[in-house]
Amino acid sequence: MKNKFKLFGEFVREIAERKNLRPSDLSELINCTKQNVSDIYKRRSIDSELMLILSRVLDYNLFSYYNDAEPIASFRQAEALAHQAALDKLTAELMHSTELLKQQDEVIRLLKEKEEFLRK
Repeated sequence: MKNKFKLFGEFVREIAERKNLRPSDLSELINCTKQNVSDIYKRRSIDSELMLILSRVLDYNLFSYYNDAEPIASFRQAEALAHQAALDKLTAELMHSTELLKQQDEVIRLLKEKEEFLRK
């Protein structure tokens, strides 16, 4: 899925507008001028430190803008596959452990029956 924004700044502006923040509001939150915010809205990209600050202020993961871009998309897919493989392994181990517990419970039950029989 391709990003609908030509510029990263357009993405930031849309998020700010969703939060009902005017450029003057955002400028106060990030301690810069209204003109600087207007300039941010026109940028193709921004410094990662500024992106982090804006993410905090806007309470939105602005780094998600790049989720569908390569190589990020491939990295995320590989991570998801690795997580799924680990989850599958843990699920199999859990099922095995559950079966062992059932067997152990059956052995305990049989031993109790044997003990009861020997008492009689």
